[in-house]
Amino acid sequence: MNYLYSFIIGGLFCIPAQILLDKTKLTNARILTFYVIAGVILTALGIYEPIVNFAPGGASVPIIGFGYTLAKGAEKAVK
Repeated sequence: MNYLYSFIIGGLFCIPAQILLDKTKLTNARILTFYVIAGVILTALGIYEPIVNFAPGGASVPIIGFGYTLAKGAEKAVK
């Protein structure tokens, strides 16, 4: 069941990026940057941690998971 949840969560993260690519003139780099920043912000707000616990593969593999990892590393370094 964990595979299914990871697939669904990963797909839900990819849908907005695909829509932005298809409907706007945003470049891949801008969308990737947006996703990294979104991962940092969602981690700072405490929203991303439950998602990672629910579907670790789907939440940590996309680029938004990189933002999560950066935020957790910075949080650990501050402590």
